[in-house]
Amino acid sequence: MIKINLLPTKRKPPKKLTELQQQLVLGLLLLTVTVGGIAFFWMKLTAQTVELQGKVNTAKATVADQKKKLEKVANVEEDRKKVLEKIGVIEQLKKNQSGPVKVLDKISKALPKGLNLTSLAESVGVLNIEGTAFSNNEVVHFVDNLKADPFFSEVILLESRQSKIENIDLYQYKLQFKVKGE
Repeated sequence: MIKINLLPTKRKPPKKLTELQQQLVLGLLLLTVTVGGIAFFWMKLTAQTVELQGKVNTAKATVADQKKKLEKVANVEEDRKKVLEKIGVIEQLKKNQSGPVKVLDKISKALPKGLNLTSLAESVGVLNIEGTAFSNNEVVHFVDNLKADPFFSEVILLESRQSKIENIDLYQYKLQFKVKGE
């Protein structure tokens, strides 16, 4: 026959952790928390790095855009200066345009009949005229007309001589005077 013992048996008391085991569990727990903290901190720094890199890229793009705009402004300023220079030249030409026309008009009005101009040269505000006349009186009359005009000053007859051109007796003359203007 088989005997079965139904009486409770003594249980073995649970094993208590030894101090070394407690320190080992505590060390593993501390190591796990430390590794987790480091991993969390590393992920946070990585996210900040990505965010800052995005801001840097945005700032670089803004700087590049601003440089392009600055170059356009510089080009516009340069073009503006060129246009202003051209306008200045045009205005100066307009001013100077009326001067020679007035001079020629005044000279033509001072010319007596029988007197011709063969050359007219201007150098630093001094006009040199050469021409021919049928008589010396016409040359003198021309000089007097120029002296009477307030537009001209320092009228000087440099030379007047008689010569034959194509078997015609003519007087060749040279004048010099300054243009004062009005």
